[in-house]
Amino acid sequence: MWSWKCLLFWAVLVTATLCTARPSPTLPEQAQPWGAPVEVESFLVHPGDLLQLRCRLRDDVQSINWLRDGVQLAESNRTRITGEEVEVQDSVPADSGLYACVTSSPSGSDTTYFSVNVSDALPSSEDDDDDDDSSSEEKETDNTKPNRMPVAPYWTSPEKMEKKLHAVPAAKTVKFKCPSSGTPNPTLRWLKNGKEFKPDHRIGGYKVRYATWSIIMDSVVPSDKGNYTCIVENEYGSINHTYQLDVVERSPHRPILQAGLPANKTVALGSNVEFMCKVYSDPQPHIQWLKHIEVNGS
Repeated sequence: MWSWKCLLFWAVLVTATLCTARPSPTLPEQAQPWGAPVEVESFLVHPGDLLQLRCRLRDDVQSINWLRDGVQLAESNRTRITGEEVEVQDSVPADSGLYACVTSSPSGSDTTYFSVNVSDALPSSEDDDDDDDSSSEEKETDNTKPNRMPVAPYWTSPEKMEKKLHAVPAAKTVKFKCPSSGTPNPTLRWLKNGKEFKPDHRIGGYKVRYATWSIIMDSVVPSDKGNYTCIVENEYGSINHTYQLDVVERSPHRPILQAGLPANKTVALGSNVEFMCKVYSDPQPHIQWLKHIEVNGS
């Protein structure tokens, strides 16, 4: 009888050990680590144009999911989703954002990112009537939304940065922009000729608009000539872009008229006539046309 009690006790002990060793099906899955920095493809679309995005697919793709700014993209009367393609007709600025195509397959998942900017682009130093007064707090809020995948810094409007050499007359206001984005929100700093550039390094200082990724220098002088580099970086990467500034001094002299102009012309009665006058002057000259009428031969 004693041996049966020992055998029963041993069986209960083994069963309890096996139960505690078996994983519970109700335990939460371990969170996946955040991915490495990703490539972002930039698109500039003019308002009213057709926006087309196409996702790169593997042969064994089982599902495709489209997001915009981390939110599920839904079809509408202007937005059409057909598997690996998204079409947005009559695009508007509100269609701008970070689009993501998330694919799943037996070999794993993959995400392709598209940065879309719907606007009428202007060159960097000439786009002066933008949202300079917009709050940098809004920009930070947009890029610190929860559940956003980490993204290395990227240019959101590279077409605005194509003009690298800027020659301007003295006393003008100069503005350079490096519109960019990333997750987490990148930082912005400026260099002049490869060295740290502080406001007290120039007379009158300068202003940095973090909401529009720009630097503004009022009343430039010849000593402001040089290379200006913006550096945008976060913990996943760093990008930079350099503008060259040339300040042309004003030459105080009276206007110079091109020889032979305006020229005498003979035309038929009732027809149109055109006179041309070419003037070389700095600053901008004032031109006035007068008609000489002979009175008593004078």
